[in-house]
Amino acid sequence: MIHKHRLLSVLALGLALPGCASIVSDNNSGTYIETDPEKSRCELHGQDFTRVVETPNSVMLPSSAAPVTIACKAEGYKNTTAVLDTKLDGWIFGNLLFGGIIGVAVDAARGAGQKFPPRFSLVLEPERFKSLTDRDLYYDGRRKAVEDKWTRIMTDLQTQCGSGVPAGRPDCAQGLDQAKSERDKEFAQIEDKRSKAKVGG
Repeated sequence: MIHKHRLLSVLALGLALPGCASIVSDNNSGTYIETDPEKSRCELHGQDFTRVVETPNSVMLPSSAAPVTIACKAEGYKNTTAVLDTKLDGWIFGNLLFGGIIGVAVDAARGAGQKFPPRFSLVLEPERFKSLTDRDLYYDGRRKAVEDKWTRIMTDLQTQCGSGVPAGRPDCAQGLDQAKSERDKEFAQIEDKRSKAKVGG
């Protein structure tokens, strides 16, 4: 019980000293939006937020707008919609390392630590393909891009965790398992779209 009271006292002290305890950046973040094909018209809608851009373009987004729906269209391609959401700001880990539990508590109290990703890519699919060969070349390329992306992510995870998974770091194994799961989901989505793509005509 004594330790619990001490912890609460430390948290209270941290909340009273935000200037010293927190090193997290502010709650606005810039996101570079790119599409394939380029020069797509994209409408962004979020909480009290609306913007129309032609890609590629950079947009400053307040975290309070999350989640932001992005609807893009281009001639000869299917209208495509995606959701752009905030994620944990990398600076929050700096707080954990340098500010300890006080810094993290302060950031949670003031709503900091939530950032949109610095880069967001969206692929618009052709309305139809001239042949099965064209279709397969397109989706094979999509699959290769996804594979390369997740290979880089998993390599980074393994580098951060060191060779193998330390006994005290089960989050490393969980992170790798989650990355593999997300990769497989993207593979399944690509194959589903391949099977439904219009060819000829």
